[in-house]
Amino acid sequence: MTSEVKTTEINELFSKLDSLKAVDLSPLIERGIPRYPTHPHLVIDQTVVHEHDGYYCQTISMAEHTASHVDSPAHIHPDMMDITIETFPVNYLIRPAVVYDLSIFNPQPGDLITLDQILSLEEKMKDKVQEGEIALLHYGWMKYWSVKEDWKWYASNAPGLHQDVAKLFKDRGIRAVGSDTIACDQAMVDGVSKKSYGHDEYWLPNNILIMESLTNLDQISTRSLFIASPLKIHKGSGSPIRAMAYCTK
Repeated sequence: MTSEVKTTEINELFSKLDSLKAVDLSPLIERGIPRYPTHPHLVIDQTVVHEHDGYYCQTISMAEHTASHVDSPAHIHPDMMDITIETFPVNYLIRPAVVYDLSIFNPQPGDLITLDQILSLEEKMKDKVQEGEIALLHYGWMKYWSVKEDWKWYASNAPGLHQDVAKLFKDRGIRAVGSDTIACDQAMVDGVSKKSYGHDEYWLPNNILIMESLTNLDQISTRSLFIASPLKIHKGSGSPIRAMAYCTK
């Protein structure tokens, strides 16, 4: 293949992407954002400033599971410590995605979305997530995201998925699952969590990665091209991600 042909293909690909709508799916990383109740909090310090040092550079201290992030199998499973986040290909999370608008069911903290609800939603969408793709779960939960004194509510309360739903996605052979809640399929009420079948049994043990605290899922079409990549962290239990989706305008 000549250089000219390669350039043409790249330009054509860019032109196609440029014709689509790009949606930012990551919340702003700033002081006071919600964090899982047992995780260390985020620290951002303006360590180096123009007035003192002649240039500007901040120091950041945060958990691997801060803001929008991805979980690796090693995060939960001690027998999978060889499958940490940097062992996955850089393009592992660049895949077609299908968003499930679970907000239409008005889920509340502790509620579990059922298999019947998922199947009825797929029938309504006339689409479903398939092998090698990514399922995006829009619970409508980012309306509770806050950097004020009420930040703990988002971090301590969430709906989740019934066991049958976690198994359905696993049986479909999907690549990853993402949501706008802090623990994806795990329901919580006032910090008390229900069992997470995705983390424990069906997803992470099968290298189905889990992404959490995504935003703007209400702004993308049913199908999109999802793009994200974790930091290359040595022995990473997970990583923050900058996630986005290309979708129809």
